Amino acid sequence: MKKAILALIVAIASAAGVQAQLADGKYILDFNKSSIVWSAKKVTGSGHTGTVRVSSGVIYVKGNAGITGKVKIDMNAMAITDITDPGTNANFLNHLKNDDFFNTVAFPDAMFEVTSVQVAKGNNGTTHNVTGNMTIKGITKALSFPAKITGGGNQVFVEGSVAVDRSQFDVKYGSTAFFDNLGDKAIDNIFTLNVKLVGDLKK
Repeated sequence: MKKAILALIVAIASAAGVQAQLADGKYILDFNKSSIVWSAKKVTGSGHTGTVRVSSGVIYVKGNAGITGKVKIDMNAMAITDITDPGTNANFLNHLKNDDFFNTVAFPDAMFEVTSVQVAKGNNGTTHNVTGNMTIKGITKALSFPAKITGGGNQVFVEGSVAVDRSQFDVKYGSTAFFDNLGDKAIDNIFTLNVKLVGDLKK
């Protein structure tokens, strides 16, 4: 029993130590080490996965809850990872980039800007609740998500899963929010962004 209690104390102390290493300052996102993986599905359950590229971003830290920042996403660098046939992959990617979905010619960038961060404890190592403004296709909406924010070695690490309602951003294709009687062709309005960000402290 004593060993179990000791192990628990050590684990808590170690976690606190990791968090304490998150130094105040300005962190520049490393787009080579940062990643965003998207997933979307039909209402019947089948779906697709892919990536978008972090093109730039910054995170400001001032205390454990004094965290702000913004992330810029290159929508033209979108990719599909679950379709192996080159022709099918290219056709579907063009479909995602055209007016039916994200119209990347007119709106080449998406943006997320943090407005507040609250300290929290949750499942899967969640340390904070993040709230901010997401801009897609020139439309800005507020959203929140749980995240794991840690630091060490003059770096900050952010991991989180963000649920986005595409119907709020005028992404209409196959959406029951805009069209009736779609049947098994309906596409879920919610898509997910699994985010991993790495920032380096600017000295």
